[in-house]
Amino acid sequence: MKNKIFYCFCLLLALSLACGCEFEIGKASQRERKIDSFPAINVGVVWPLESNYKNFVNGIIMASDEINLSGGLLGKRLNIVFRDDESSVTRGMMIADEFAANPEIFAALGFCNSYVTIPVSKIYSDAGIVMINTTSVDPAFNSFNSPLLFRTAPNANDIAVRLAGLIDKLGYKKAAMCYVNDDYGLCSANACEDELNKLSISVVDRRSYSSGNASEFKQIIDCWKLLKFDCALFFGGPPEGPQFIRLVRRAGILTPIFCGDGMNYSEFISQAGEYSEGVIVTSFFNPFDTSSLKKSKFIDEYKNRFGKPPDTYSAQAYDALKILAEAVKRAGSAVPKRVSAAMRAIKNEEGVIANYEFDEKGEVINEKIILKIVRDKKFIYIGSTGEVDLIKNSDIKWK
Repeated sequence: MKNKIFYCFCLLLALSLACGCEFEIGKASQRERKIDSFPAINVGVVWPLESNYKNFVNGIIMASDEINLSGGLLGKRLNIVFRDDESSVTRGMMIADEFAANPEIFAALGFCNSYVTIPVSKIYSDAGIVMINTTSVDPAFNSFNSPLLFRTAPNANDIAVRLAGLIDKLGYKKAAMCYVNDDYGLCSANACEDELNKLSISVVDRRSYSSGNASEFKQIIDCWKLLKFDCALFFGGPPEGPQFIRLVRRAGILTPIFCGDGMNYSEFISQAGEYSEGVIVTSFFNPFDTSSLKKSKFIDEYKNRFGKPPDTYSAQAYDALKILAEAVKRAGSAVPKRVSAAMRAIKNEEGVIANYEFDEKGEVINEKIILKIVRDKKFIYIGSTGEVDLIKNSDIKWK
């Protein structure tokens, strides 16, 4: 009797999986037919619209306007469907389900938070939608090797190599580490500790935080005051990040602080105040780099339109939509599997951040990681030459 029950259970499970596969294949086929016949080309953009990284939307608007003013794509208008995931997994999955059920959406891009990006990626892939992750750094993205998933930013392993390499050049041998207890913080801390260990730099203390309130940070800082280390690393974002920096400095800990890309936003200096001085932040874009005509044109036009220089997020958004549009042109279609093949065939395509091409997992190849340091209440971008002197000569003083 038990064997019969087990056999029936296995049969039902197999049938449900088979039906599920047929359902997903049916959705992908329906999407292909609808996309070819629809009079516009629809792209979903998913982003926490009220976050400290909201300039991302400016980059999308600028790129889409340029595309449409130049005739659109394949003679069709490019239509952007904005959705606010509110940095919420639940909200992000609801949006993914909405786009999956809409056969007129061929691609989705954006995705700020790793803890949202990773769970929704399977939904987009199964629905036959091209997904471009512009920001989330978790190396686990596309661990199932979907041909439809791409990332246009470096991942946490790349960032760790850059930070650890600089710390080694500076001659520091002992580091303390604090990180937010989520996918972004954990993957960043793990990657950085691994790289530091390779360079014989010890991590004397490693602490995560959840709430990011003053009492939680005080416990971490009280421990750090008892330890000896010559640099600190922080992987988190606003508003907790500036608070942590202030508390560390007020406690008299003056070692250099290296931050991941979560602290790369324009309000950081005003939020951390005078205690931001000397902090090193990871970035992917330098708004003062006019080394190419394309970069210079983008920076000037962005300033004219929005009244301020572009930041990393606006540049990432702009490049992602432009590279997607280029793939559609090369494919001669917005059908996702054709666009995906065209994306993978792209070689050294110039953008405002990087020259783009992708590996077999859809990861961008050779995108540069830029570091910047706060000096006199503004960011100074650090080049590969002179970076050691610039950091070591920072005169950190507070009232």
